[in-house]
Amino acid sequence: MDLFQKHKRKILGSILLAVVVYAILLLIADASQLVGAISAFRWELLPIIIGLTLFNYAVRFVKWHWYLSVVGVHTLHWLDSLLIFLAGFSMTLTPGKAGEFLKVFMVKQRVDAPVATTSPVILAERMTDGLALLLLAATGLFLFDSPAVRMLMLGVVIGATAIVLGVRQRALAERLLKRLEKFPRLATRIHHFYAFYESAYDLLSFKNLSIAIALGVVSWAGECFALALILVGLGMPFSWELVALSNFAMGFATLAGSVLLVPGGLGVAEASIGGLLIAFGKQPWLPVGAITATTAAAATLMIRFATLWFGWLVGLVCLGIVSRRFGQRTEASAAAAVDAEPELKA
Repeated sequence: MDLFQKHKRKILGSILLAVVVYAILLLIADASQLVGAISAFRWELLPIIIGLTLFNYAVRFVKWHWYLSVVGVHTLHWLDSLLIFLAGFSMTLTPGKAGEFLKVFMVKQRVDAPVATTSPVILAERMTDGLALLLLAATGLFLFDSPAVRMLMLGVVIGATAIVLGVRQRALAERLLKRLEKFPRLATRIHHFYAFYESAYDLLSFKNLSIAIALGVVSWAGECFALALILVGLGMPFSWELVALSNFAMGFATLAGSVLLVPGGLGVAEASIGGLLIAFGKQPWLPVGAITATTAAAATLMIRFATLWFGWLVGLVCLGIVSRRFGQRTEASAAAAVDAEPELKA
């Protein structure tokens, strides 16, 4: 695959990083105890856990397809849209998920929608997912107190608010775009900037933002509950405090990995999930039982394989399907277009 070859070094680097992270996790948790904990897992819960991950994908796809309609893409068949959406997961291991911009190039390949018009969808997806994760993680602050977590959450809120308010200032944006027209190298492409802004303006209206965040909360709640089920499968008694802790750990870990632009959140997510489970998985926060280091490590490994690595494999499969369904030029054109990402995002 041309696109895979283009990002091969980055993806292989991320896989190597994952090996190092999981090796460290094995050393910290004691490999024999970890294997024993996973062996004793209630495997009848696995289909439900995978089902919750697929539920997350399904609701996020609804948001993706709806977002495309908001920016004027109405002719893309829902099945093609689904395959493109899932194919984007194949780029999860690229730094900052920059490779996910291939989705807009595939949309262009299929229905000739301008990249400048559809690319704000990727940015809006990330921002609203981040705010949804923030709300899920915030549920844990009613039970668990952490100054570092509060500061990260506050920073995300301030940043997102600044972006939304900035985009919604149409008069200011139009003045800035007029100034850009004075630069000869940008003047010939200024229509792309106008198209980008118009899409961003529509996506970040109060109504659309509220709908997108609500969909994000529903979708990511599935993966958060999957972590709670994994802990139950490892022997923890079910309680709503355990669900709140799972929301807190998964929400914060996923958000932290995204903010720090680490490929797939590797290292950051694992450390956050395991650390928070150990720190707050005991009295007085949990009424019954205590999460040991071994249980936390096992839960971290299992939820990452049920989310990150499962999604990456699904993405690779769908990327192959898209290549055959859309024609042989799809990957080559998308790979070439990805070279324009820095210019596009600028």
